[in-house]
Amino acid sequence: MNDSEQLQQLPVDTAGLDDVQPDAWERDLSLGPVLERIRSNPKARARYEALRDQIDQHQATLAQVRKARTLTQQHIAEQLHMDQSEVSRLEHRSNMLLSTLRSFVRATGGDLHLIATYPDAEPVHLLVGNEPAEPAAPTSATS
Repeated sequence: MNDSEQLQQLPVDTAGLDDVQPDAWERDLSLGPVLERIRSNPKARARYEALRDQIDQHQATLAQVRKARTLTQQHIAEQLHMDQSEVSRLEHRSNMLLSTLRSFVRATGGDLHLIATYPDAEPVHLLVGNEPAEPAAPTSATS
């Protein structure tokens, strides 16, 4: 079999741009149908709500983190060399630079770690900038 015969046997996509519907590649990724099934089953609903509660316990806004660390906006402002009003605006932002977030977390005594997860690979610890993460200072338990 020569090269031209082999090429004729390969499948070829001859569809033009106008031949494919715009939504041909879209899939419904909403959780609506799944949540309906969960809510209709009392055991599944209880498990789902327990998991949501567990997740919610590990989520916090910047203001909640600051308050949990018993710090004031003024303290954070001094650490970040900004006005207290800027800290207030920072705590209400939904989008910010990672370096700003890292600075805020460090001002509260923490260190920011970003982890990318992939279904087919081990998690990857991402660096914020070129600077390696500093190990967190050990916390001392007070009696």
